[in-house]
Amino acid sequence: MRHLVLLGILFLGLAEFSYGMWIPAKAWLSQILLVRAWQDSQLSHTDIKPWPWADTWPVLKMTDSVSNQSLLVLQGDSGQALAFGPGLNSQSYQPGQPGNTIISAHRDTHFNFLGQLKIGQQLRLEDRNRHHHIYTIKSVDIVDSRKTRIGIATEQDMLTLVTCYPVNGITPAGSRRYVVTGIREGNPAI
Repeated sequence: MRHLVLLGILFLGLAEFSYGMWIPAKAWLSQILLVRAWQDSQLSHTDIKPWPWADTWPVLKMTDSVSNQSLLVLQGDSGQALAFGPGLNSQSYQPGQPGNTIISAHRDTHFNFLGQLKIGQQLRLEDRNRHHHIYTIKSVDIVDSRKTRIGIATEQDMLTLVTCYPVNGITPAGSRRYVVTGIREGNPAI
């Protein structure tokens, strides 16, 4: 009987280890497929899904000027899309248009660097046509999502990045959001 218990514990340990290895493997594979879809979309100037059953596709590449970290931004900000990368709010404007480009991501994965951004730093967005849009951070705010709505229709070409607050929190997030807002270079100041 004791051997069966030990065998059962060993089996459960191996199952957890396998599951623990699956998550990083899935993340690694999805990034390879997302990069390939992004490159193909730049060549073809069309939306390319990273895998046949995907409900999202890469639409922008965002680069932080300080860390030089690049992230592919996916179409839509559903929970399914955010599992693989930052998501572009489907009602927001594209970079280069007067209006707000709103991108959100999870604080503990793709937007874990957001708390390190400072006013005056720059973020670059590249669209699939290889046009570059540089945004200078003008404000960093903590808002209550139950009371504050982020404006989409604006007169300026703006970029707003949103994640849960506190950015480095370990408990489930509540209604507070960390909001970083930038204005595209060449636009009049706020």
